[in-house]
Amino acid sequence: MIEPKQIIRSNRKSIALVINNKGELIVRAPRAVSQAQIMNFVGRKQAWIKEKTDIYKKNDEKYAVITMSAGDKVFFLGKDYTLVSSDVSDIVMEGMVMYIPQNSNVKSLRDWLKKNALLLLKERTQYYAQGMDVVPHSVKISEAKTRWGSCSPDNSINYSWRLIMCPLPVIDYVVVHELSHITQKDHSKAFWSRVETVLPNYKEQRNWLKINRKLMDVI
Repeated sequence: MIEPKQIIRSNRKSIALVINNKGELIVRAPRAVSQAQIMNFVGRKQAWIKEKTDIYKKNDEKYAVITMSAGDKVFFLGKDYTLVSSDVSDIVMEGMVMYIPQNSNVKSLRDWLKKNALLLLKERTQYYAQGMDVVPHSVKISEAKTRWGSCSPDNSINYSWRLIMCPLPVIDYVVVHELSHITQKDHSKAFWSRVETVLPNYKEQRNWLKINRKLMDVI
């Protein structure tokens, strides 16, 4: 049986099962519920738990750390390109192959991804900001590995440059999420309603980020 890594008790009214970013089972339960009741609930939900934890295990195998070795996989806009050293002056993508200069290293690949991330994120932010009638103070990229984006009190938006590895619909979700914080500073119902107005299927993209969290650790 897959057992909980942690049981968190609070004033909530029902038991909830959460698979965290490491693929571990976290149980959130009411204070009055006994340990036996919790474990009985966990036992009855084993099929669901196994299904979800298996997804995380598969992603651990899928998202290997990039070492710049031949055959490494580099993710760009949700697609995985095979890394091949070649006689090129700059990174070139053809088919599902990413050709890199022979003297490339992890830093040069990271710099290339950052450059493309900033260009795309500024463009997507401008596009959605116009439709949402909001104006961010600035748009920058960061080295963040624990959060995909943030919006400061002065409405400056920062994105993890690693977003460039995600599919475009997922990137758009993060953009809309942060732009929504310009008018809604919390994660209230009004905030999520704002997000849903722009992206009706936002939950699908949000779930993708949770499941594919390992992507942040490849480079």
